[in-house]
Amino acid sequence: MTDSQDIDLQEEAGAKFHRGSALSLFTSDRREDFIALLCAMAIALGVYIMF
Repeated sequence: MTDSQDIDLQEEAGAKFHRGSALSLFTSDRREDFIALLCAMAIALGVYIMF
């Protein structure tokens, strides 16, 4: 595996895994999750209002 593929490589409890994408638009996973939650809530509200 080359160094360019290790950008998002994490190690926890001795296991290595890839967490998310190195091409993320967000500075942190928490911000990305929060924006996704807001978008999901906006879509749910739109569906609730329309139907």
